[in-house]
Amino acid sequence: MLTHGILNAQLSHALATLRHKDRFVVSDCGLPVPEGVEVIDLALVFGVPRFEDVLDAIKGELVLENGLMASEAQGTEPEEWVTSRFDLPVSYVPHDGEDGFKSRLKGVKFVIRTGETTSYANVIFQCGVPF
Repeated sequence: MLTHGILNAQLSHALATLRHKDRFVVSDCGLPVPEGVEVIDLALVFGVPRFEDVLDAIKGELVLENGLMASEAQGTEPEEWVTSRFDLPVSYVPHDGEDGFKSRLKGVKFVIRTGETTSYANVIFQCGVPF
């Protein structure tokens, strides 16, 4: 049995399969996910686990090169949760629309659904390499 790190088998496996340039999402509990995209549903009840708890859990597991958030998240807690934990450039696009955040969910490897209820607590991360 594991004694540390991510204990959720589905999440641990999904993280281990990520490669350079792969994208994945950490989302609030309400983000609509396109059909065919794997959802790793960690939500238990509203607010559990928090978006920031999941960010903390994955932080030491991955090399990330950038993030993407909705422009509506600028100046909010979700933006602070991401930028305070990860030293990477974050870009912003409108939440909705033809080239918005939701449209960019197509092609992500998976979505980690949290129990977060704070609006716009969603980020698309792109993986980097450790060398």
